[in-house]
Parts: sequence; C-alpha cells; structure tokens
Amino acid sequence: MSISELGSLGEFIGSIAVLITLVYLVYQIRQNTLSIKSQSRYFVLDALNRDARQAQDEDFDQLFDIVQKGSAPPDALRRYTFVLVAWWSNQELLFYEIRDGALPKQFEETLKFRVRSTFANARANDVWKGLRGYYTKDFQEYVDQLRDERDGGVGRVRGDLFGTLGYQS
Repeated sequence: MSISELGSLGEFIGSIAVLITLVYLVYQIRQNTLSIKSQSRYFVLDALNRDARQAQDEDFDQLFDIVQKGSAPPDALRRYTFVLVAWWSNQELLFYEIRDGALPKQFEETLKFRVRSTFANARANDVWKGLRGYYTKDFQEYVDQLRDERDGGVGRVRGDLFGTLGYQS
C-alpha cells in the first residue's frame, strides 16, 4: 500500500469517526432535553403540591376569610400580600417554562385558570396594581390581559386563590 492509499484510508476512517461522534452528540442532546423537560414538570408538580398543602393549612384558610371580608388587620394584609407575591412568582416561572417550550402547551390552560382565579378576591387586584413591577414586562402584560378578560365578562371566577372551584358564568 502506498502512502497516498494509506492517507485516503485514514481520511475515510476519520470521517466515519466524525459521523459516529455527531450521531452520539445528537442522542446526548435529546437525552438532555428530555431531562430538562422532566425537571420542569417536576417543578410544576412540586409547586402545585406546595400550593395545595398551604391551602389546607387552617391558619392560611383563616387569613383568606379575613381578607375576603374586607376588615383585615394590617398584619393579615401584609401576610396576604407576601402569599400573592410568592404565588405570582410561581406563575411567572410556569409562564416562561410554557413559553420557552420546556412544558407542553397544554399547561397554558391551567396557568390561565390559576392566574384568573387569583383575582376572585378584590384585594388581589389592589396588590397586583401595586406590585406588578416586581415581575417581567411579558408576564405583566399576560396577567393584565387575563385580568381584563375576566373583568370583561368572559366569566367570573368562583373560588379561592388557587382556583380549585372553577368558573361561573
């Protein structure tokens, strides 16, 4: 075998090795993407479970009763405001997970319902107006649009902060 033939054989083997490496990289990227999507779903389920556990807390329930009646002392209003800030922060993360494709588009209906349900309490509107600057512009516009749709007669939300009861026409 001449040096020229050995060089050609080396190029051929090298190109096969590059092709195998590329196929392996594609496989690894797909695995990584699936792992990231799985982590996103876990985050959402964990947040939903935390919300559900918090809503079952008797103290939490009393807080919402006090705020709903409109005669809440300042410390209860402050606690309610912190709950809403944390709640909307979770919803903002969910918003970006859906928008960026880490979660299936079907989650958006759940997100819309949860955000609209927040405004079943008039106090939530006041808190949102005062603190919406804590959130990104995209999320602010998203929430404002959902709030406007809700107020515009699309349906009055019946239920608590977590939207467990549904819509009422």
